[in-house]
Amino acid sequence: MTQPHVLFILDKWGMGREEDGVSEWETNIWKSLEALGLTQISTFHFDEYYQLHKELGDAALLAKCTDEKPDFICLVLYKVPGSYHTVPTYETLHTINHIMKIPIVAIWGDLQSSVLRYVADTLTPYTNVNMFTALSTGVNNIAHPETFFYSWVPKDPRIFCDLGLNRDIPISYIGSPKLPRVAAIKFLIDHGIDIYYTGGERDTHISTEEYGQLLNRSQISLSFSRSGDPADNPPIHVINARTFEIMLCGAMLLEQYGIETAKLYEPFIDYVPYSTHEDMLEKVKYYLAHDNERMKVAKAGCQKTMTRYSSLRFWRMVYDKVDDVLVQIKKEV
Repeated sequence: MTQPHVLFILDKWGMGREEDGVSEWETNIWKSLEALGLTQISTFHFDEYYQLHKELGDAALLAKCTDEKPDFICLVLYKVPGSYHTVPTYETLHTINHIMKIPIVAIWGDLQSSVLRYVADTLTPYTNVNMFTALSTGVNNIAHPETFFYSWVPKDPRIFCDLGLNRDIPISYIGSPKLPRVAAIKFLIDHGIDIYYTGGERDTHISTEEYGQLLNRSQISLSFSRSGDPADNPPIHVINARTFEIMLCGAMLLEQYGIETAKLYEPFIDYVPYSTHEDMLEKVKYYLAHDNERMKVAKAGCQKTMTRYSSLRFWRMVYDKVDDVLVQIKKEV
């Protein structure tokens, strides 16, 4: 039996800019499916196409769809269609979805953003399935939420797994240097904690492989659960990809208290939440001094993520929903 064919439409580079390095979406989303070995995969990058050909990629994308006849398309957008050279037009999406009859699955990572919610809403006439992550209430302000389904972030299990490395980094933070995060790191340093910090997709860019290695060398890794302006009232609680990445790599997750993570994991069993900087410092010291307790939490978090929130379960869910769409399309033809 021929394997199903999935075409991914997404940026190759962070925010479509080559100078920002390879996009996190590029190295995670489609590779999390590729790793399962169950599907033929191809990609189309509007940003790379424009860089190479100095023209919009819509015609080339339609030609690719005609030639390859994918079973469905996975789409990752962050701008209004047709508004920039890194995104297709509404007309192109209409042709793919309504004329070619190719189902489109859109994957959203930040629906807490009003801009992205607007983009997601305008795409509903052309998307059959919308998977969203970060916060379970992300569709509260979506006008047409019927095709939206909350999920976790699928990760490439070849990279995000416990490799059994020597954990020679007591505590790490690997991510963008947003001001509240820098303040937390500085607080730890000022109180004698030797924290390893680097990364950020548009800052000190490191490869996905390097990132996975650093998490595998970490005993504890720090994460944050707020999105947007620190002045937001109430603050926007999210669960970001880092939560799943840390756990899959076998480090203990120490995360700023947030309501979203607690919906998927059990505090103090699967991970350790903290409230204030002082509380964070106290818990860092405690779990670095109590290896067995730290490793017990890390193991529980890793096991739960591998079983409940694996890339295999994510893609099975997507395929089940696409199958329903294909059945409906056949009825309409």
